[in-house]
This record gives sequence, C-alpha cells and structure tokens, in this order.
Amino acid sequence: MVFTKIFWFLLWGFLVVLYLGGNDLFFVNASVFLKTFFCNQEGNRLFEDLMNDYRKLNRPVEKSEDALRIQVKFKLLQIVDVQTKHQVLKTNGWLIQKWNDYRLKWNPASYGNITMIHIPGELLFLPDICLYNNAHGSPTVHIITKADVYFNGDIIWEPPAVFESFGSWTYGGYEIDMVHLDSDLIEEINENNNTKWKVKDGIDISEYQEAVEWDLLGVVATRHKKRYPCCDYPVIDITYTINIRRKKLFYTVNLMIPCMGIAALTSFVFYLPCESHQKVTLGISILVALSFFQLLLIEITPPTSLAAPLIGQYLLFEMIMVTLSIILTVIIQNVHWRDEQPMPKIVRLIFVHFLGKYLLIFRNIGNKRFHRQARYKRIPTLNALRLLDSHFENIRSQSCHGKRNSLQQQKSPGGLFRNNTDSRADYRRLSESSDGEIIIRKSKRLAFPPYILFKLNNVGKNIRYIERSLKKIRQIEDLQRDWQFVAMTIDRLMLIIFSITIFGGTLWATTAAPSLRDERIPINNKGQAPWLVYENEMTFF
Repeated sequence: MVFTKIFWFLLWGFLVVLYLGGNDLFFVNASVFLKTFFCNQEGNRLFEDLMNDYRKLNRPVEKSEDALRIQVKFKLLQIVDVQTKHQVLKTNGWLIQKWNDYRLKWNPASYGNITMIHIPGELLFLPDICLYNNAHGSPTVHIITKADVYFNGDIIWEPPAVFESFGSWTYGGYEIDMVHLDSDLIEEINENNNTKWKVKDGIDISEYQEAVEWDLLGVVATRHKKRYPCCDYPVIDITYTINIRRKKLFYTVNLMIPCMGIAALTSFVFYLPCESHQKVTLGISILVALSFFQLLLIEITPPTSLAAPLIGQYLLFEMIMVTLSIILTVIIQNVHWRDEQPMPKIVRLIFVHFLGKYLLIFRNIGNKRFHRQARYKRIPTLNALRLLDSHFENIRSQSCHGKRNSLQQQKSPGGLFRNNTDSRADYRRLSESSDGEIIIRKSKRLAFPPYILFKLNNVGKNIRYIERSLKKIRQIEDLQRDWQFVAMTIDRLMLIIFSITIFGGTLWATTAAPSLRDERIPINNKGQAPWLVYENEMTFF
C-alpha cells in the first residue's frame, strides 16, 4: 500500500508539472505517458499469460493428427561471394517463416487492444530447418531473433541468414568471364508427415542489392517430397535455384584482350629477321606469358573434367601455336645458316623460282658494276708480263746513261729482255684464254735465263690458285644467299599461315561466347522475379 500511494503521488505531481507548462502540451504529453504506461503494463500481463503454460518442444496443433502448415519465403539481399574454384555460393538474406500456434491466441479487447507482440525466438516453437548442401559454417539459422506474434495465433519469424552452399555449375564450354552459373540452395526439413510445407512467393528480390560481378538472371523455388527407406513419412525439402551470369567487362579487359594481344605477337616471330638472333627468344617469351595466364585461369576455375571454359580452350590453342612457331623458327634458323651444303633441285624450284615471286620476295641484284661476279670478271687475269714490264721500266728509268749504266743494263734481266726483242709484241706475255689457262708465247729469237722461267712458272701457279680460291668463295657466297632466300620464303609463308590461323581462332573464341547469344535481361532489383513453384514427390531406395 505504501508503494501504491507513493506511485500515485508522483503521478499527480508529474501531471501538475505538465499542466503548468501549457495546456496543449499538457494534454499531448499526458496522453502519451498514460498510453505508454498502460500499454507496457498490458503487454507485460499479456506476455506473462501467454508464456505461463507454454512448452516450446510441443508441436503447436490442437490434435496430434492435425497437420502444421508452415509457409517459407527467402528474401535475397545480396550475393556475397561466388567461389568458382570450390563451387561455393555465398548468399545473404532473410528466411521468412509463417505458421499458426493456437496456444498464442488472445482477445485484444482484454489487453488494451494489443494485436501484436514481439516474443524472443528462444521461447517459441521454431521449425526445424537446415541447409542440406552446406559448404561452410552452420547449416541452420544461428541468429535467433524475435518473432512477431499476432492475436489470432499467427507467427512470423524473419531471421537473417548467410548461406554457403555447394552449387550445380554449368560450364558447357562457356568462357570463364561469360559463364552461366546455376546454384541450388536446398533446405531439408526433417518433420513427420503431419507437417505441411508451402513455398510462399518463391524468392523475394524486392530489396536485392546488385552485385558488381554477377547479373541475376532468374530465381526459382521448388518444393519436393522425398521418401527414404529409413522413414515411413516423406521428407520435405525446398530447393532455391539462383541463376547468375558473370559480367563481361572486367574479365574481358583484364584477361581476354591481353590474351589476344599476346596471340598477335606469335605471327611476328616470323617477321623478325634471322640475323637478329632473337626469334627463338621472342617465341619463348610469348610462351612464358601464356603460361602465366594459364596459371591465373587455373586459380579461378574449378578442377573439373566435365567441361572446359572457352577461355581455357583459347589459351590452349595459343600455346599450341606458339610451340609450333618455336619449332618452325629453329628449322628456319638452321636453313638460314646452312653454308656449303648443296641445295636440292626441288627445293630451289619450289622456294626460289616458284614461291618467291608469289610471296612478293625478290632478290635485289643491284648495279652490275658493283656486283661481286661482275667485279671478278672486270679484273684481268693478272697479266704477269705487264706487271714485270712495269717493274723493268722503273728500273730502266732509274739507270744512268754512262758506260757503267749501259753495262748494268746489259746484265739486268730487263735489259736482256729488251735487247733480245724487236718490239713490245715480242715480249713474253701472259693472257687469259677461254678456259682460264695461261699461255706463254715465245719469240723465236727470245731466250730466257732459267731463273726467269722459274719465277714466271711460280707466278702462274699462284695466279691459278688465287683464281680457284676466288671461284670457290664466290660459289659458297652464292649458295649462302640461296639458302637465306629459302629461309626468308619460309618465314613469309609461315607469317601468312599463322596470321590467318590465329585470326580465325580469335574470331571463333569471340563469336562462340554465350553472352553474344544470351538475350536474357538481368532482373537486378527490378521487383520480384517470376516464380516457379511446384510440388514434386520422389522416392529413394
């Protein structure tokens, strides 16, 4: 009684203070205060009455043979992550459930017109729902929130849930940056045959946040009845299927276009001259770059043998082309630096005379006066007597006109040679015949000393040796130029073939992308998607 009197005394004192503050403010604040006070009091009384004899382990039905009807709806908020390597889909949303509990009914008029009350989920009967194909974390809802309990016994529970589930992934030769992914989010409800589950509205995307990497194409909720040999009653599971597609821009810019650029470099291996000694180095560098992209692709694709993504097929095609280009480059280098080996006639006919002109490769001979063969022909056969005559003339011009000089001139080879001839035509001369041999013409009145003849024979032998050496060098250089021309022809032919092949492969990889033929419009945050809800009964033995 004492506490009651104190309470009413404080209440009237508070009302007096409100009245002194203003008439309008008094009535507003008084009504709010009284309403809050009495509602809290009525709510507490209602909560105590409802929870007095409530047992959450009992099924909320009046008769044991009655069926409990539960409605389930999943509100998708966000696709958090898609682990393509491990085939795991991580989603965030609200698992909305609704059922009726006859023990939680009341008359609103008896409790201050309260029609709804919040009750902690730990105190209520909750449906037993778990994620059947759980990948990580808890397979059940681990955050128990308050449930909304209405006066007619209806209960709506909306717990937040983060599901990580294994999915059914469909590649079918699609590119990894344009792949269609199908993920199944499955809830299995282990209840007896007196529990009836109904999928309500499928998947709700009214509050869905668009993912930066994926387009949402379709969402489907399917109800199944499954019978197992261990149980007499069917087991209900609800399958939520989320169909998503990877957005093209990021992987196209960061993966596809660089691969195409590296593939274009493969053709230029054959455009690089053999004299640069960098053809094989360029080919190996391209192969290393493609290997790096292959390792990057392995990190983001699942290790499956069922199908390969299109970008993986394209990289494999490019690696084969680069490997072939390196092998052909080694062969071309061997042909280019082949020196003294004779060239077969069929090779000369095909590559020098036939393919060269069709591939627009011409041998630049240049001015004849600068050509080495013409230069060799312009050199006389080194007329030995002309050189000797020039030498003797120099000696004679340096001699004196005295007796001593005359005697010395008589004794000199030039003097003897001059005095014993009638004219310059009587000299002993060397001339080049048609077959390159040296012909010595003797005058009838000419008689050389033996040591002069010995010297002239040695000069002739040296001249013939020099002539043979020059001819051999000229033949080797001509053969080298022929092999280099053959290597240049093969390079040009491989440049054309590889350019056409790589362009065709790139065009195929681009046009085979499924996104070019997929005309489905994403349903990202555009209201609720069309649901497909049906009931199917399956039996497992």
